[in-house]
Amino acid sequence: DGSRCYDKFGFIVEDDKEDGFDTNIISDSGCSVEKRSSSQESFEELEPLDVEGWSLLLDSCALTSSGECPEGSQETLKYYMRLGLPDAIRGRAWSVISAVDTVLNARDGDYQRMVEEATLRMESEQDKNASQIERDLRRTFPTHYLFHSKIEDEDMMNSSAILCEDFTPDGIDALRRILYAYSIYDEEIGYCQGMNFIAAMFLTFLPEEESFWFLVAIMNDDPYSMREMFTKDMSGSLETLFVADRLVQKLLPDLHQHLNSEGINISMYACQWLMTLFSSNFNFDLVSKVWDNFLVESWKVVYRVFIALLASCEQELLNLPFEHVLTFLRDKLPGRVDGQSVLAASLEIRLRSKYIRKYTKEFRLMRSSEYVHKRGSPGPSVKHRGKKFVQKLSRVGST
Repeated sequence: DGSRCYDKFGFIVEDDKEDGFDTNIISDSGCSVEKRSSSQESFEELEPLDVEGWSLLLDSCALTSSGECPEGSQETLKYYMRLGLPDAIRGRAWSVISAVDTVLNARDGDYQRMVEEATLRMESEQDKNASQIERDLRRTFPTHYLFHSKIEDEDMMNSSAILCEDFTPDGIDALRRILYAYSIYDEEIGYCQGMNFIAAMFLTFLPEEESFWFLVAIMNDDPYSMREMFTKDMSGSLETLFVADRLVQKLLPDLHQHLNSEGINISMYACQWLMTLFSSNFNFDLVSKVWDNFLVESWKVVYRVFIALLASCEQELLNLPFEHVLTFLRDKLPGRVDGQSVLAASLEIRLRSKYIRKYTKEFRLMRSSEYVHKRGSPGPSVKHRGKKFVQKLSRVGST
């Protein structure tokens, strides 16, 4: 459609943006979160790498025949990734850092075989994930040129005609194949809502087969292990939400108290944020940078960004009642952030790894205690508030 304008990530740019809207809402004014001292982790002496520099760095960081990264390469990647990864080399960087480039060679033909098996299951109506995948395809980034459909008739969109190759945009076809293939690759997980946004985001930066193996890597490989986010009991999601809530309590105590007093549980606004690493809600200026750094630094990046987002609008949230808080966090905040500013602010937050380890251990102790009590045996003591919090999250996960 020649009359449409797209941003650099391929999303349709709307003409009716709010007048005078400031996309950079990150501000130090009124922000109570504890910051790093100026002597800690300063990157001013380093210059960002251009595409050529990144190509050389990725060459040097390629996995050796033993499957290990050369000594010191991870630390080098971390520093330069924080300074910024050029859009033009993002696909290759993700493939190299996750070792997908080596998997492609080692498993040549496997993806196509899984796609063929999934197609047979779908055509014979034996795929238990088919109905949910088909529903979610049309909900996935409908304003992105890869997934945008010109079909206006809702009945037609829900008909069997969507299986015809010339009826849907290429992106939807590729996303369908990836999700069906993953349901074959990992039959225990199959498909869960949220995976569609992650896989679709990958497709905006990587070819189809690389996107599939990248999904496999981030779901199953350490230190990412996102598979636990999508199990039936949602144990990974519940743990992530619990840790995030504890970090808000630690680093933004006034905001945490306000949200609690208004009856707002973290699962009411942050579940999709954290399950998809912001892919389903936020603009790709932020999403791409979060994933860049997540691949190198793992989950600490996600928690830092989460705290930075809340800290950036803390004063506004403190003055809002229940219904307006949720509207702000769900609908307004995701479109109001500047990715580079959020990342810069997140690096200023004094979030120590020991906090994450402590709260993770606390959650797992609570869960194991609940399990032991259900079996009728005495278990370790658990703080009452923490136990109630986990039970609330569990109820959310079952709905």
